[in-house]
Amino acid sequence: MKKMFVAFAGLACLTVFTACNNETAPDDAVVTINGTDITEAEFVESLKDQAGDQNLLSMIQLQLLKEKADDIGITDEELEAEIEELKTNFGVEEDEDLFNTITAQTQGQIEVDSRDELIDDYIKPQLVITKLSAEGVEVTEEDKEAFYEENQDSFGTQVQARHILVEDIETAEDLEAQLEDGADFAELAEENSTDPGSAANGGELPLFGEGEMVPEFEEAAFSLDIDEISEPIESTHGFHIIQVMDRLDSYEDFADEIEEILIGQQSKDPNQVFSELLSDADINFEDSRYEDLLAPYEQVEEGSEEEEEAQG
Repeated sequence: MKKMFVAFAGLACLTVFTACNNETAPDDAVVTINGTDITEAEFVESLKDQAGDQNLLSMIQLQLLKEKADDIGITDEELEAEIEELKTNFGVEEDEDLFNTITAQTQGQIEVDSRDELIDDYIKPQLVITKLSAEGVEVTEEDKEAFYEENQDSFGTQVQARHILVEDIETAEDLEAQLEDGADFAELAEENSTDPGSAANGGELPLFGEGEMVPEFEEAAFSLDIDEISEPIESTHGFHIIQVMDRLDSYEDFADEIEEILIGQQSKDPNQVFSELLSDADINFEDSRYEDLLAPYEQVEEGSEEEEEAQG
């Protein structure tokens, strides 16, 4: 998911602190080095100097988006769909695994401890951006069909499949026999597959088109019917047993994706969305060093108005 805001963690303080040299550390000391105290106030001031602008901007953006979420009617179903999409993209099933994966993928910059935190700080704000960006955009069935006809070469056949990868033909043939006797494909994949990227997800792979898999795997996958299971297929990775779960090859299969593309082409830039939120907000900076922080976004708004006048 694209984010307008940035999570900051582990900011390194490299400036030289002006510290008091006391025998006893004051109550607000963060650390004492050879009798010299670095206070919390000094520590915070250093963080402001180094990353204050971007961090404060992120906090303003997040607050405005959270407030707007209450006005535009985001449903529980929409939130749940976003969480499930994240799980699918990351190949996890449990909330805790999703939180850990997000932390790993962002190299520790984002740490999520609960579903509520994930929703409030990340999913809801992004949904607000998406909804406000697409506000007023209309895409008709005729628009989608025309786009498909003009770009049909970009919508080649795609296959949804799962597989079990093992190192030797004996193991593959044994698993093939178990499947013929009615064994569960996903369970066998979790227990036996040596593909770390798919085993934990029952062997499921992301959608793929021609040229994305090794030739032997691709040839078998594109020749199978939906739900059909292959015999063991040898590739440079080992021996695969493949089951095709779905195949996308018609306008109907891509209609939703095309609609998203067309909406995206007509949607406002996220900076413009933020600019419009700012125009309705009452924001006063008590610290003068940040009084020009929002100027670039005010310029976005003014530029947009000038363009509209020129066009009108």
